[in-house]
Amino acid sequence: MNISEAQPFVWQRLSKIKSNDKIGTSYLFSGSVGSGKEWCAIEFSKLINCKSDGPLSCRLCSSCLKFSSLQHENLNLVFPLPSISKSKTEDDPIKSISKEDYELILKMIDLKSKDPFYKISLSNARRITINSIRFLRKNLYLKSQNSGRKIVVIFDAHLLSEGAGESANALLKILEEPPNNTSLILVTDKKFKLPLTIISRCQQIDFSSLPLDRVRELIESDEVNNDRATQLAMLSNGNMHLANELVSKGIDQPLKEAHSIIESLTLLDQNTWRDSINNFSMLAFRKPEEFVFKISLVQLWMNLALRYKFDKKESGSLGEYFDSFEKFNDKYPDANFFEINNLLEDAMMALNRNLYMPLFILNMMISIQTLLKGKKPKIII
Repeated sequence: MNISEAQPFVWQRLSKIKSNDKIGTSYLFSGSVGSGKEWCAIEFSKLINCKSDGPLSCRLCSSCLKFSSLQHENLNLVFPLPSISKSKTEDDPIKSISKEDYELILKMIDLKSKDPFYKISLSNARRITINSIRFLRKNLYLKSQNSGRKIVVIFDAHLLSEGAGESANALLKILEEPPNNTSLILVTDKKFKLPLTIISRCQQIDFSSLPLDRVRELIESDEVNNDRATQLAMLSNGNMHLANELVSKGIDQPLKEAHSIIESLTLLDQNTWRDSINNFSMLAFRKPEEFVFKISLVQLWMNLALRYKFDKKESGSLGEYFDSFEKFNDKYPDANFFEINNLLEDAMMALNRNLYMPLFILNMMISIQTLLKGKKPKIII
């Protein structure tokens, strides 16, 4: 499958930009998690530098081959990096991190070139550092000997705003005086976390969740049979990151785990709450990726319960879980699913905000209890 099939409306707009020779200096790709924004950013970068005049890159020229491996001299990838002490700072921020992290990043970039939905993410990287933007600025304004257009792709762009926001301010200066023959593409699931001054200087490209048929086809390309791929596509709700996790872990165990987490979050029992707070806090500190996955499971279960509430047939063949969904909806007829989902999104973002997680999780659990009753929580997380 190519990007024009996965996100046809977005790609039609982007290919028209190339064919009309109206390539801008800055773009903001935002929308649902796992909707192919990073994939689209890379493919658009490839198309811009491709010698072909078609709506898709040729994939055969030297430029396309280099972009496909994420090794093109015109491509600058920016993503969160671990903080480093000033005494270790080198010109290139990637060379300033530990040898282990450096080798891991090289491996991740290689994996990303083979799987567009692979996420470049170091567990100890909480923000896009000011050093990354300074190094970028230094390189972009140098006169290039290479043909084609320089492209900057910033993954998890909302993390520019973490800390004191100095990285966002540094990038804003580049956007205000963009270098010649250069395009910047900011990619984020959290557009609202970016300053309005940055948003207003970018052409905004909004992504919807991937259609379930497309998710199914992508899962099937990983040698998963049609029936199982259909179930996984429905469970993922258009999120290929979650779909890939479910492919590796199966269906039954994640749903059982999600149900168990829901019970611990909704059961008004002091010992259960204490255990939940301790377990989530330890995961957030030691295994942040597992913490995010568990929160995603809660989102998944809530989405399925909401879907079952309005259309039992549309919920798919989830067998034994129908009874759980029905009991949940009967118990919480006024549940505010939308705000609960936002709360869970905030929980995943909390890892990047260096919050005191036990207190945060306690507040989250109290807020979920209130939202399940259809009331507005007094505690602001």
